[in-house]
Amino acid sequence: MPLNASAEAKATAEQTISVLQGGHYSWQKGWLKRIPGIYARLLNYLVPYTKTVIAAMFFMVITALTSSMIAVLMGKLTDQGFYAKDVSALWWAPAALIAVALLQGGSTFGSSYLLQKVSQQVLLKIRCEMFEKEIRWPAANYQKYTSGIVMSKYINEASTALGGAAQLLTTIVRDSLQLVALLGLLIWHDWKLTLVTLVVAPLIAVILRWVNKKTKKYGLQTQTALGNMMNTVLEAYQGQRIIKIYDAYEKEQTRFRGVNELLYKLSMRMQAVTAAGTPLTQFVTMAGVSIVVIVALLQAQAGHLTLGDFITFLSALLLLMNPVKKLSALNGSVARISAAAESLFTTMDEATEKDPGNMELPRLLGGVRFEHVGYRYAGAGRQALTDVSFDVKPGETIAFVGASGAGKTTLINLVPRFWQPTEGEIYFDGIPQSTVTLKSLRQQIALVSQDVVLFDDTIAANIAYGMENVSEEDIKQAADAAYLTPFIRELPEGLNSPVGPAGQKLSGGQKQRISIARALLKNAPILLLDEATSALDTESEKYIQLSLDRLMKGRTTFVVAHRLSTIMGADKIVVIKEGRICEMGRHEELLAKKGAYAHLYNIQFVQKPTEDKIQSA
Repeated sequence: MPLNASAEAKATAEQTISVLQGGHYSWQKGWLKRIPGIYARLLNYLVPYTKTVIAAMFFMVITALTSSMIAVLMGKLTDQGFYAKDVSALWWAPAALIAVALLQGGSTFGSSYLLQKVSQQVLLKIRCEMFEKEIRWPAANYQKYTSGIVMSKYINEASTALGGAAQLLTTIVRDSLQLVALLGLLIWHDWKLTLVTLVVAPLIAVILRWVNKKTKKYGLQTQTALGNMMNTVLEAYQGQRIIKIYDAYEKEQTRFRGVNELLYKLSMRMQAVTAAGTPLTQFVTMAGVSIVVIVALLQAQAGHLTLGDFITFLSALLLLMNPVKKLSALNGSVARISAAAESLFTTMDEATEKDPGNMELPRLLGGVRFEHVGYRYAGAGRQALTDVSFDVKPGETIAFVGASGAGKTTLINLVPRFWQPTEGEIYFDGIPQSTVTLKSLRQQIALVSQDVVLFDDTIAANIAYGMENVSEEDIKQAADAAYLTPFIRELPEGLNSPVGPAGQKLSGGQKQRISIARALLKNAPILLLDEATSALDTESEKYIQLSLDRLMKGRTTFVVAHRLSTIMGADKIVVIKEGRICEMGRHEELLAKKGAYAHLYNIQFVQKPTEDKIQSA
C-alpha cells in the first residue's frame, strides 16, 4: 500500500539518521574495486559519439603541445633576445607568443564545447532510461524510495555524474597530455634534474589517497541528505494547508533546518577536504621545484647549464604546476562522480515489474474468481490476506468492507496485479492471472480512486489519458456521462482548459468526475472503485454517484467503501477482518445474520458510535 505523508516523513527521518550514523551509506573500503566498472559503464554511453570525442581529444592534444611550445619559446627568447641580443627577436617573439595563445585558446574552447555537447546528450539518454524504468517499477519500489530521493537522482546525481564526467575526461586527457609533454621536455633538456622532481611523488600519492577516501565518504552522504531535503520541501509544498491549519510553521521550519544543516555540514566537510588537498599538493610540488632550482643553480654556476636552458627548464617546471594542480583536485571529483554514478546506476538497475505471462487476454466478459489467495508484504510479520476465495459473475458488483487495515485495498490492488499474490490464483473468465501479460490484463480494467491523479494538461487530455485514436466527440460523450458538461461550458477554453499541476485549478468533485469520465472512455469490462466518494461533500457525492451508476452499468465492479450507504445495492458484500473473509452475502442477508456487517451497519446508521464500539469494529 502507498506510503502516506506521515510514513514518508518517517522514512525521510530514518534516512537522515542513517546518514548521521554512517548507515547504509557509510564508507566501504571496497569501493575502489567498483570504480572501474562504474566508469566503464559511463564510458559505454560515449560509444555512439566516438567521432565527436576523438575531435575533442584532437583539440586537447593541441592544447597540451602549446604549453611545451611556450616553455621552449621562453628559453629561445632568453638566449637570443637577452643573451645574444638578436634584434629579430623584437618581432618574432611577440608574434609567436600571440599565435601560441590563440592556438591554445581555440583548442581549449573546441574540446570543452564538444565534450559538453556529448555530456548533455548522454545526460538526456540516462534520464530517459531512468524514467522509463521508474514508471515500470513494482509497487514495492515506490515504498523503498521517497519522492525526494528519486527527484534528487534526476536533478542532482545525474548532473553530477554526467556533467562531472565530461569535466573529468577533459581534465584527465588534456592535463595528462600537458603533463607528459612538459615532462618529455624536461627529460630532453636534463633527465637528472627531472629525476629530482620525482622525489616528492610518494608524498603526493599519500595526500591524494586521503582526499579520495574522505571525498567519497562525504559524497555518498551528501547525495542522501540532498534527497531528504528535497523530500521535505515537497511534503511542505503539498501539505501547505495542513501546516497552516495546525500552525505547524515552526515544526516544519525546524524539520527543514535539521535536514538543511546536515547538508551544510557535509558540504563543508567535503569542501574542507577538497580545499586542503590542493594546497597540500601544491606545497609538496613547490618544495620539489625548490630543490630543482637549487640543483639547477649549482649546475649553472659550474657551467653545465646555459641561461636559456635554465629558463626553458624552469618555465616547463612552472607550467607543470597547473596540470598537477588540476589533476590533484581531480581526485575529489572522481570520488564525487563515482558516488553519484553508483547511486544512479543502483536505481536504474532496480527490477521492473515481473511479467511472466505470455498470453494476450481477449476482451473479457468480466468473470473474476479468487481461489485461496494470500498476500504478505515484504518484511511483514503476518499475512495481509489469507485464504481469500470468492466468485464474481460478469456484470456483478462486489463490495469490500471492514476496518481500516483489514486488507481491502490490498485485495483490490491484486486484481490489476499491482501486487502479485504470494499464494493462490486469480482467474479472469477462467484464465489464470499468472499466465497473461500485464498489458493485456490492465487493458481490461479501469480505476477510480479517492486519490485522483490528474496531470498538468487540459481536461480533454486527462479524460483521454493513455488512449489513442480518441475523437473529440468521444471525449464530449464521456464528459457528459460523468456530468461534467455544465461545468465545462462555463470555462472559456472548454475541454481545452488546463487543470494545473495535480488538478489544482479544480474542486475535489470536478477532479473525481474527470476520473470517472476517463474510466467511461476506456470502456473496460472490469471497474475498480477505491473509496471513490469518501472525500466528497453531499452535493458532489450526489453527482458522483449518478456518474458511477452509469459507469458501473454492464461492468464487473469491485468497490472498496467505508460508507455502507454506497454499497447496499451490491450483488455481493464481502466483510474483511484481519486479512480474512469473515462474512459474504447481500445486504439483507448479512443484516439478518447479525454478525460483523450488521455491527458495522448499526455503528453507522443506528447506534451512536462509542470509543469501544469503534475499536471493536
